Amino acid sequence: MSARCIVLIPIYRNVLEPLEEFSLDFSLRRLSARDLLFLAPEKLDVGYYQNRYPAIPVQRFPDVFFESIQGYNQLLLTPSFYEYYASYEFSLILQTDAIVLRDELSEWMARPYDYVGAPWPVANELLVGVPPFEGEHRRHLRIHVGNGGLSLRRNKSCVDLLHEYSSARDMFMRTGSSEDLFFSFMGAVSKQFILPNEIVASSFSLEIAPEKYVAMNGGRLPMGAHAWWKYAHNFWVRQFKESVDLLSAV
Repeated sequence: MSARCIVLIPIYRNVLEPLEEFSLDFSLRRLSARDLLFLAPEKLDVGYYQNRYPAIPVQRFPDVFFESIQGYNQLLLTPSFYEYYASYEFSLILQTDAIVLRDELSEWMARPYDYVGAPWPVANELLVGVPPFEGEHRRHLRIHVGNGGLSLRRNKSCVDLLHEYSSARDMFMRTGSSEDLFFSFMGAVSKQFILPNEIVASSFSLEIAPEKYVAMNGGRLPMGAHAWWKYAHNFWVRQFKESVDLLSAV
């Protein structure tokens, strides 16, 4: 089951904070059948991770990619990043502030989507003026999908999109703009890249306004969530009743 997808967990601190530790422990229990890999800067002391998660190997990258959000965005906008995992069809990006409630990856991998992440209820907007959208062909794009903190990506399709819109990629690289916005905006105008719509994405992951999307989905929680204690503390406290003491301290 695991050979089609690798779970990539970026780390950059010597020790996880309590809610990150809770989230990762919770997620790993659901993803125990998957191939797992920590992504770490070269200089990071990973003793804590090796002691707590001894079965998960660590892959090192240059420190610059973990020194800032800008550097991390540049890493995930590099085609060779996805080519590292070419033996897998998919990568699941699992940041330490994300949580997986159920392993439904096999169902999502059976769908046609090349990238799935939590929806944004308020659309992100961008005026695109890079080739082939130059001059009078500039496009004003509005997108609702999807956040990269917990995201499923088809590796080859991500490489292809980075090459298809290399000028846009270069712009994002120069500015350090959010990598997930590149895949969302440029994926929306790609000849081949396939994104889900807002409501479909909401059954994969949630971030902002989870109550709204759960209601739209008949009360069913998504497969996971990103930054869950930041945007909807009270909502998620109700979901994790066994951890009320930990969550109420936030």
